[in-house]
Amino acid sequence: MKNQILSVAAAICMLFSISCKKSEDQATANLRFINMSPNSSAMDLYLNSALVVGNVSYPGPSSYQSINAAATSLSVNQATTANILLAGNIALAANNHYSAIVYDSVAILKGDIFQDDRTDPPAGKAFVRFFNYVSGTPSLDLIKAGNTSNKLFTSRTYLDHKTTGSYVSYTAIDPGPFSVSAVVAGTNVLITQLPSFEATAGKSYTLVLRGFNKGTGNQAVFLSPIQDK
Repeated sequence: MKNQILSVAAAICMLFSISCKKSEDQATANLRFINMSPNSSAMDLYLNSALVVGNVSYPGPSSYQSINAAATSLSVNQATTANILLAGNIALAANNHYSAIVYDSVAILKGDIFQDDRTDPPAGKAFVRFFNYVSGTPSLDLIKAGNTSNKLFTSRTYLDHKTTGSYVSYTAIDPGPFSVSAVVAGTNVLITQLPSFEATAGKSYTLVLRGFNKGTGNQAVFLSPIQDK
């Protein structure tokens, strides 16, 4: 009987040892969820049917969450329900950071997932990039106004970061404060403005054009910063 008890105890110890080792060896990545659907309610993000982050409302991003890099499926649900709004397959690499973004009207919801560059900006600089998620907007220039005025980005269009890989990369800028205006490319016709943006040295940001073209209220076109790092 004593030998049987010792055998069971040894088996339990071995089981816990294997379980712990498996957990320690599990490859992980980091994922955040950004809701850019102007007329949506809060959403939940699932990987392999397991909740990663919940109740993400427009236009806020979640913080990065540590996830299993071996996950192969992603779904976005109406918050706290089983109503799936968008679903698809994914392929992630361990030790990387990713952003999953949903956009457009909730009735025709679309999504992106891409790897985030975690490289530090040059000393004394900040990083910035621009994504346009407003369908129907003309080609745009983004103009920075502060101690000096200059064009941050030129001739940018709806979702062009999906077809031009370099647009996912960052541009180094001097730290703020300053304002940023989105104007029709080659003109001074204002579409929208970020009146005050405090860019901090050593940080990375994505400027996002969001809303509906000709939308009003909370669904109007806005230019917003998201801190990436």
